[in-house]
Amino acid sequence: MTDAEMEALAKARGLGVAWRDHKADVVEAIDSAARLARGFTRVAATAAEPIPPYAVARR
Repeated sequence: MTDAEMEALAKARGLGVAWRDHKADVVEAIDSAARLARGFTRVAATAAEPIPPYAVARR
């Protein structure tokens, strides 16, 4: 991700002041979130349920 893209993302999330005053921290947070997002695999079928649905037990 480019510096301009990270700045736009930060500003879109209301972090314009943080970007200006604490840019390194915001960049680190963006990188951390990107690493976390890459850790999850996407299902092949978008309509597939990732886990079985839960039902409330009836008494």
